[in-house]
Amino acid sequence: MIKRDVLGFTVLIGLALGAFWDGLYAPGQQMVGVLLAAALALRAPSVRLHGSEWLALLLLAAGAAGGLAAPAAAGAAAHGPVLVAGWALALIAGRSFRPGEAEPALARFWAATGALLAFAGMLLISFTAPHHSGRLASFVGYPIAVGMAGLLGLAGALPDLAAGRRWAPVLALGCALGLLLSGSRGVWAAFALAVAYFSWAASDVLRGALSRAWPALLAAFATALWAAPAVQGRDAPRLWLVLLLALLTVAVAERFHHLRPVRLAVLTAALAALALAPGWGWLWGRAAMLPLTDTSSAERLIFLRDGLALAADLPRGAGYRAWSALHLQAASYPYYSAEVHSSLLDAALSFGWAGAAAFLLLYARLLLGLRRGRAWPPARVAVLGGLGALVLHALVDWELSYGFFMFPLWFGFGLLGDGPVLAAPAAVGGRGWVWPRWLTAALAGLALAGALLLGAADAAVDLAAGSLSSGSPAASLRHAGAAVALAPWNDLAHGYRGAALAQFGRGEEALAALARARELGPREPWYARLQAEELGRQRRWDEAAAAWREYVRLWPWETEAYAAAVSAHLDYLERAQAAGDTAAAARLAKSGLAVLDRLEGQKALEPGDAPRKGLEVDRPLFREARQVLERWVASGES
Repeated sequence: MIKRDVLGFTVLIGLALGAFWDGLYAPGQQMVGVLLAAALALRAPSVRLHGSEWLALLLLAAGAAGGLAAPAAAGAAAHGPVLVAGWALALIAGRSFRPGEAEPALARFWAATGALLAFAGMLLISFTAPHHSGRLASFVGYPIAVGMAGLLGLAGALPDLAAGRRWAPVLALGCALGLLLSGSRGVWAAFALAVAYFSWAASDVLRGALSRAWPALLAAFATALWAAPAVQGRDAPRLWLVLLLALLTVAVAERFHHLRPVRLAVLTAALAALALAPGWGWLWGRAAMLPLTDTSSAERLIFLRDGLALAADLPRGAGYRAWSALHLQAASYPYYSAEVHSSLLDAALSFGWAGAAAFLLLYARLLLGLRRGRAWPPARVAVLGGLGALVLHALVDWELSYGFFMFPLWFGFGLLGDGPVLAAPAAVGGRGWVWPRWLTAALAGLALAGALLLGAADAAVDLAAGSLSSGSPAASLRHAGAAVALAPWNDLAHGYRGAALAQFGRGEEALAALARARELGPREPWYARLQAEELGRQRRWDEAAAAWREYVRLWPWETEAYAAAVSAHLDYLERAQAAGDTAAAARLAKSGLAVLDRLEGQKALEPGDAPRKGLEVDRPLFREARQVLERWVASGES
């Protein structure tokens, strides 16, 4: 058990560090989660899975295989089967613990990580990328993920708060700050549901926690109202001062919690801070707005509608992260969103209808299992109740795209069972069928090999991208070549290799690499643009014009795409005219007019009530280009 405890804590520490590495969001980063899940599962004995869990795993395996049949982007889709294996191993690892054995450590993991995310996000706000909403995004880059980590952390802190542990109020302060400064009404609603559940399942624990933590929670509320304007303005010194005062208040309240004058002083100071706080307007602005009426929330309905239309035509799915590759052409108006904002819909697009059914089965099993919460120990109620809130919120948002949330959720699916099979499987009764240890070892071996291979290839692609952007095409070519050697199905690797080759003047090799990238990632407009630019450099104007037309077809709602294509046509036209090739100039003029006609046709499809600015068809560039191109077409016909 000591070895197992050491391994378990090592895995939790690794996952906590992953929270500060973009929350393990990118496909390559997700492979770290697979490695951690496989390492923990390798020590698992045989376990018993419920029939619905067997069905869910079989459906998800079928969906992962089906998504590879016609992937939207082969490089990303290749991660799907390995991720599914990692999720299954996380479930097996969770089932290998007896009920109540792993929950205390997991609860403290959520409390510590949620608090650290919020504290670090406030203290180091100058070093983290700003979010467009002006809310606290910390190191995960998404305010709602920070808020959900705070929700899970507050739930995880409840047992230690009720037990009177002195460090628990500090963690509660940090988690509450993350929850509040996320500014997410959806997360706040999920938190209200979680509180309602805890008041039913563990009312004595909740009362004990509140009696000890009310100074920390009151200080968090006041601190959030003082910090919100500073977060919006990215005013680091002001955030440091506000956070320091909050920590001092909680430390004094906890050290002298038995003294009535101190409690009264803390209450008076907190009420005064609340009365004078400058963030009330921000809070009421977030809380009073009706759901789905502001631009950001209303757009989610459009994402869901467009995603459902795609999923209806993709019963087998289109591979992992399919939405990212598909939505540029499927969007109903000009928007870009890397996520469809629904975990179930994302599963349907990635792994087909079978994958969505698998997630729905596991969600339902978890939520229905919460009915037994009154018989559970406090840490089990806190962990599984928090995961229930995560599942409900994930139905309308995308935090499960982070490995930081997804792998603990699958571990939680495993916790919702009777523990390991310690006797001979044939001698053990119970519902469901036994998952043997040899199957865990085999699946873990495949997952480890796949994660290492894909992770290494993704790391090489990242290095190639960084080298290219920093002006080092030679280094980029080396890294991209390594990525192609490791994962020849990776479209991004071929794309960066083609871009690097083009900068070296190795045009034919660049075009061959880009053609391969387009075969593997037929929905990616960047490859078409790179092709068009290289063909233009080689004075193969007709082929370049065709590639530009393909570029705007793949990015139909982007005004800048049309502007680049039209500018390139005008440049080619001028060069053809200078070379005396009037026939080529006339063909280029017709091609340029086709681009402009597509722009106007796309504009006609734009809904009148679109929440974002539409295509800018009235740019002077387009008006002047049409005049020039029409003149050339007319002269060519005459």
